[in-house]
Formats: sequence, structure tokens, C-alpha cells
Amino acid sequence: MIVTLVLLALGVGLLIGYVRGGRLRWLLLGMPLRRNRLLLTALGLSVLGVLGGWVWQPLLAIMSGLAWLTIAYYAWVNRAVQGAALVAFGLAANSLVLVLNAAVPVSLDAAERADADPAQLLEPAFHTPAAADTLLPWLGKTVPVAFPPRPEVVSPGDVAVAAGLALAIGMGMRPPRRPAEPEHAVEEEKEPVPKVAV
Repeated sequence: MIVTLVLLALGVGLLIGYVRGGRLRWLLLGMPLRRNRLLLTALGLSVLGVLGGWVWQPLLAIMSGLAWLTIAYYAWVNRAVQGAALVAFGLAANSLVLVLNAAVPVSLDAAERADADPAQLLEPAFHTPAAADTLLPWLGKTVPVAFPPRPEVVSPGDVAVAAGLALAIGMGMRPPRRPAEPEHAVEEEKEPVPKVAV
């Protein structure tokens, strides 16, 4: 879980947005999102993972990783939205370590530094302690977040996702830009200058 980090990102994003004179109602208006069907694809992969996990347990983690990768691609397609590229890289990193290990590796050392409960960190599905044979362990949950009231351990990908969300919210709250008027329309509005007879 990355509850504390997400709440912190939302708070920072809203603060940035309001300081810049933004409004929440402008947030969705300023985000021209494309290829929204990719979200349905990600949902379908997650459902397949849940159903297939009853037959072969690692399939749940693998299909979840592929679902995250699909959402990462969706964010990359919409990288014109500020912060979306960070979200894409973060989700891609999370999905890579999940698919390679069929689980999310959790650093117990980081949990100790954050004063977090290791049992609580390992409670969610497909979370496992990082070991010597873990692939790309530095992409797992290795970053201690010691913010009260819920200390956590998150991954570098989680940090990138949170930063991208904060940026997307903060910059997306700006008022929508008005389209520039064509030059010929401006010229038509100009009154002709009267000629002075000599």
C-alpha cells in the first residue's frame, strides 16, 4: 500500500494548483485524454489474473504486472498531460519487477528504517521479502516513508507515480487557454485609417 505517499502527492498537487490560481473544475477540462479503452484492457487482464490465480497462483502477479504495464502505456500515450510521463515510467518499473519475480519484493531493512510493521507490508497479495535471488531488488519496495500516522515502504516506481500525479493535478488546475484568434479576423476588426487630404 502507498496510502501515505498518494495522500501526500494529492496534497502537494492541490497546493500547487491553488497557489497558481487554479480551480478543481478546470482539472478534467485541461486533460485531453486519449485511448481510454486501454483502461478496460487493463481491467480485463486483472480479472484474468484473479481467475487464473485459482489454478496457478503466480499467474495473479504476472497478469497484474501486465495490467500495470498497460496503464503505463496509457499514461505514455497521454504524455502531453504534464506528469503523465512520470506515471508511465513509475508503473512500468513496478510492473517489470513484479513480472520478473512473480511478486513485489519488500526490503525488511527499509521497513525497519521507516519503523513500519513488516507483517503489515507483506500482507497484501504477491508481496514477499527481498532475498538474494530477487531480480532487480532495487525496483521493489526499498524506499522508507516514515510519515505518521502510517509508516510505509514504497518503490522508486511508486515515488515516480506520486510525483507525476502531483504534477498533473497542480498543473492541470490551471484555467483553460483560449484559442488564439486568426490574424485575418484581427485585421478585419481594425478600422481603416482615414486619409488626410493635402
